Amino acid sequence: MLIVGSISNIEEQRDIRAIAEIFIIGERFRYLALQQKNKKK
Repeated sequence: MLIVGSISNIEEQRDIRAIAEIFIIGERFRYLALQQKNKKK
């Protein structure tokens, strides 16, 4: 994920950080789910 642009205030920075953290967590869940799916085969 690539975020391009400038951050104008601390609230915007917090929002972008929250979005990035959710993205990272989602990617990790996806990876773990694929591992579980492959183990069942």
